[in-house]
Amino acid sequence: MKKTDREREMQSEFVEFIEISPVAPSKEKDRVVMDMVSHDLHPTPIKVYSKFALIQSFSGLLTLTVCPQFGFGFGQHNQFLHTLHAATTPIVFYLLCGVFFVLLGAIMSGGILNQDENRTVGSKKFVCFAIFSVFAYLVLVALGSEAFAVSSLVWILGAFMGNILGFEATTRLRLVLV
Repeated sequence: MKKTDREREMQSEFVEFIEISPVAPSKEKDRVVMDMVSHDLHPTPIKVYSKFALIQSFSGLLTLTVCPQFGFGFGQHNQFLHTLHAATTPIVFYLLCGVFFVLLGAIMSGGILNQDENRTVGSKKFVCFAIFSVFAYLVLVALGSEAFAVSSLVWILGAFMGNILGFEATTRLRLVLV
């Protein structure tokens, strides 16, 4: 089999590479590379929580497009949601509403945050989910949501459950698929 000029050139470059004595990087370059790797493997919690909040906020706005309470987008006079509201108790309805509102954001967060960011959140993710759920509820009430006292507080529980369900399912699915 005849070697082409390109193959001979590649073989020659490889032999030259093998024969060169090793060169160690300077201490400064070594430190810079180690800092970069450390930064990538251990992102700061504030960066990760900010990214999570941004994803949740964006998806929350998307979810509001189908919510009839605020009259955005496709949510105006949605017969399915009105029927669901009439057919269930307020506690069940608010629980489902809370799950629905945060589920998209939790799925997106689980899919967008990388493994190092997920590890940074670690066991504090449940605290983060609880804080976000309460914050989202308060924002919706402040925006004029029709909150009916104690039964609407179940919305927070639904949001917490939706975050756990969506985030955990997505991160575990990513581990299996990757």
